Amino acid sequence: MSVDRPRLTSLDVLRGLTILGMIVVNNQGDGSHVLPTLGHAHWNGITVADLVFPFFLVIMGVSMAISFAKRRPSLIKVLRRSALLFGLGFFLNAFPHFDPADVHIMGVLQRIALVYLATALLVLYLPKRRQLATGAALLVGYFAVMTLVPVPGHGAGVLTPDGNLAGWIDRALLGAKHVYGNGPYDPEGLLSTLPAIVTALIGFWAGDWVRTQGIGTHVTKRLATAGFGLAVAGAAWAPLFPLNKKLWTSSYVLFTGGCALLLLALTYEVVEVRGFKALGRPLEVLGLNAILVYVASEELAYLFDSTHLKPWLYGHVLAPFAGEILGSLLFSLTLAAVTWALAGALYRRRVFVKV
Repeated sequence: MSVDRPRLTSLDVLRGLTILGMIVVNNQGDGSHVLPTLGHAHWNGITVADLVFPFFLVIMGVSMAISFAKRRPSLIKVLRRSALLFGLGFFLNAFPHFDPADVHIMGVLQRIALVYLATALLVLYLPKRRQLATGAALLVGYFAVMTLVPVPGHGAGVLTPDGNLAGWIDRALLGAKHVYGNGPYDPEGLLSTLPAIVTALIGFWAGDWVRTQGIGTHVTKRLATAGFGLAVAGAAWAPLFPLNKKLWTSSYVLFTGGCALLLLALTYEVVEVRGFKALGRPLEVLGLNAILVYVASEELAYLFDSTHLKPWLYGHVLAPFAGEILGSLLFSLTLAAVTWALAGALYRRRVFVKV
């Protein structure tokens, strides 16, 4: 017998863990002194930091499966939510010194907005078989255009920061001044958003199955098996299409999507099956207000910078006390603690802001 489950506590816990990861990765005390695993890979390859964003998209997909089954959203609602997320991300880029000639157009929230919009349209208006076919076509098609379509001045299949097709399209359509760091590529760019849609679809397909199951270890095993299979497939594809977050390569989609399902399986087993909900409560506090927490952390980071609190706290307190690398991590955890305290105040009042 299938059972429709409107909410999974484990999903909120995992979302909170992912948001915590975003805060720690994005806001270390000194960008030149970070723990190797907490900094992004320079180009090809993968670190723990490179898992955080795709994990969030997979979790978003799972949440969509559960919420859409409970109440199918209208097209207007989907468009409004996407526009709000995109606008919020653009505001974060532009605030406080908006320069129309130099503002970074894309970003984390902008990618979330576009992926949410595309995923919602696919799952609302296409049957499951066509969703799967579309996902496969996006991954294979992205691999084909990135390796076969020539880039002016570089040729075809040049997957370097300067020579890749995704970066060239971003510079051509957005303008180099509007690309992250003024080029040569945007880690949340236009073309690379297409395979990111599949990252969310992986979560949707997993969530669509989980929501019809009773709580049990059989769910954990199925999620872990699927996750392991996807991760192996991504690793097998990597010699032809390297694992690369900045290009969001097809191998990266499969590998990180698989890792996300493995972590979801673990969280599900601990929280739902074993019943250790209290252990995840601190992370649930962040997960239930995920977008608000992310925006607050970005604004707090700006406040720390603009008031010179960040260089003082890191340079005069944390780094001398714990060393440059550990001090950098301690700064990010300090910012996370402040953000968590704000989220905790909302949680105690049962205030949950949905975008």
